[in-house]
Amino acid sequence: MTKPVLMTTTILSGVLMLGVFGGVARAADMDMGAMPAVSAINGKIEIGGGVADFDASSSDEILYGAASLSVPLGDMFGLQGDLAVTNVFGETGVGGNVHLFTRDPNSYLLGAIAGYGDVGPATAYWVGGEAELYMDNVSFELAAGYLNVNPDIGSNSDELFAIADVAFYPVENFRLSLGGSSVAGFESGNIAAEYMLDSLPMSLKLKGEVGEDKFVSATAGISFYFGGNDSSKSLLRRHREDDPRNRVLDIFGAGAAAFAGGTPAAGPTTPPTCGTGQTLNPESGLCEAVVIDPEVFTRVALDP
Repeated sequence: MTKPVLMTTTILSGVLMLGVFGGVARAADMDMGAMPAVSAINGKIEIGGGVADFDASSSDEILYGAASLSVPLGDMFGLQGDLAVTNVFGETGVGGNVHLFTRDPNSYLLGAIAGYGDVGPATAYWVGGEAELYMDNVSFELAAGYLNVNPDIGSNSDELFAIADVAFYPVENFRLSLGGSSVAGFESGNIAAEYMLDSLPMSLKLKGEVGEDKFVSATAGISFYFGGNDSSKSLLRRHREDDPRNRVLDIFGAGAAAFAGGTPAAGPTTPPTCGTGQTLNPESGLCEAVVIDPEVFTRVALDP
């Protein structure tokens, strides 16, 4: 376990939650109708790729595609659906996620998330919460909750996930972020950047990640934004007024090594106990009957 990453994630989560509760308390004295939780029906399409490597697998390409659609539920609430497809370490993952949240775009977001994914060697579902705190040009973001992993080989395991990021916008169309995560016991940290073009609602993204078992990855991608009440709004405003993060990509990305075949999250397998007259075949992992050559048995029996 990477202790510095786990400690960083825990600290970021604690700071975020304290800040969010403080922001909610301050917002109670404000006019919550000033800005709606979701400006208007809006969405985002993301595509990208890169490379990844860790001890239990050879270096491999990463490909991903994702889409999100967010709709307002009155002024105080929003609903968003996420879809994502990824391919990493030779396995294809497909998943979906739903957000239900309340938000003051000037202060905070609080919500619940739930999702399901098939990641090749395992299926998983998750439920949890998410929170964001906005302080001028800095955002604190957290998602955490329960994760159930059902591997193709072995039994279900009850796990936890926590994903925390701190983002800084030097200008409204440029975002830099630093984050840490723990997904199904797999610890990792990341640094990312996103730049929105001035002439189009399209952004360019870069992300680097390191984790346990010498896990490393680097990706580049493009996001296309649509809808909302202002097609020319900045990246910062889109992040705070429109769609929250696609949490399928977050969980698949942070847990790529944890979900891959033969991962630490799956745990060691216990060899079967063979009965009398059987032996364990080390290649197949199965018990097989012991076959005695009659000629050898005769020589041993007659040997004085």
